[in-house]
Amino acid sequence: MVDEKDSSFVGNAVVLVFGALFLLSVILLISTGPKTTGYATETSTISNVTISSYFAIDMSVNLTDGIQFGTISALPATNQNATHNYDGANTTDGGGTYNQSTSMWMNVSTDSNTAVDFCVKADALNTSAGDAIGLANESYSNYTATNFTVPRLAKEVGLTTSYVTAGLNTAAGSNNYYRFWLDVPAATPTGVYNNTVNFKGVATGGAC
Repeated sequence: MVDEKDSSFVGNAVVLVFGALFLLSVILLISTGPKTTGYATETSTISNVTISSYFAIDMSVNLTDGIQFGTISALPATNQNATHNYDGANTTDGGGTYNQSTSMWMNVSTDSNTAVDFCVKADALNTSAGDAIGLANESYSNYTATNFTVPRLAKEVGLTTSYVTAGLNTAAGSNNYYRFWLDVPAATPTGVYNNTVNFKGVATGGAC
């Protein structure tokens, strides 16, 4: 005959054993389960920008006022100077001699990010009565510096009705200087002759 106390004790002992085993299993599971390890991933992308050419141009005050040849009373006239050809600031040629410069120029603004080529064109010199002086008779020369010698007459080029290059690779903050001359043939009718001279800037290497 089994004593009830012994039976109860055995049952309780079994429960305690299984309970202890269960608790131990839970502890082991927690201690050996997934853990944070500091694992990281990495990815990348690109950035992109396009910088376009920017420049601004401007005329000197005397060029803005116009290319004036004054009054010519004796014909024919050859290489009549524009009135601003030699009225610019005095400059030195390095030898102590001071020379007068031209006061007509085109400027490239200092905030430009490209050098500039200048282009020029014009229409014929006409009077209100329809008389004309051929455009080839109005000529110019240009240079990136100026004194009594440059821009020089020996390099003169006749104006044309289409844009042509008239100054190369003028840097930001720099000027391209101009002088103008006019030939007037004999028997040219009296009158006041006018035309329009146009300037254009393009990024260096670009087409006029």
